[in-house]
Amino acid sequence: MLGSDFFVCNLLLKTMGMEGLSRLASQMEHVDLPAGYQLVAAGVPVSHLCFIETGLASTVVHDDSGKSIETVLVGREGITGWPALLGAETTPDETVMGVGGRGFLIPAVELRQEMENDVRLRELLLGYINICLLQVGQLVLANGQYSLRERLARWLLMCHDRLDTDDLPITHEFLSTVLGVRRPGITNELHVLEGIHAIRASRGNVRIVNRSILEGVADTTYGVPEKEYEKLITRMRTDVATPSVMSV
Repeated sequence: MLGSDFFVCNLLLKTMGMEGLSRLASQMEHVDLPAGYQLVAAGVPVSHLCFIETGLASTVVHDDSGKSIETVLVGREGITGWPALLGAETTPDETVMGVGGRGFLIPAVELRQEMENDVRLRELLLGYINICLLQVGQLVLANGQYSLRERLARWLLMCHDRLDTDDLPITHEFLSTVLGVRRPGITNELHVLEGIHAIRASRGNVRIVNRSILEGVADTTYGVPEKEYEKLITRMRTDVATPSVMSV
């Protein structure tokens, strides 16, 4: 259990205000989340949700042939396991840590109870779930109408938003999984982005060199959920000291 004065990085927790955060504190557990850690397993009851503090979690869908693609990316702006807040006992999707970090686990039953008792918390979390659904919608649009280069640029920007560094600790293999394409295609497009001085790729790392160039490549595949998230946080912000909303 945690005291009410603990420090948090998660933007949803920061936006709750001290009273709401103090109530949740006694129910949460601060845990390490190494890369590969499974937060939600396909077909298994969602017992806990996780407010991500550092690192990245990916919700990935799989088919019977082994093909997969990421649908939602979660970092310090969000929470994993949210289907449990919509009444789902299980989900066919899997959520795993792609970049290791830390987070706060809270039992699903406890968070649902808090949402029933706290209208503001309910509005905040349902607002965040709406952002996740917008993210899925933008993914569908990007996959159907845009090139792999634009999709890759979009994903790197989303990753950059959620990590406090220009060095993104991600591999070609991980990128091929989240984008649902073969690894050689990822390698080719990384070389192109290097050639226009947007990034610098090395083994297990992609460094953002010029974000503006990357945004130009991503074009309109990036920005819609990010703007809506900013609106949500601005609307829900209290007098609690919060960091400026990240550029997602």
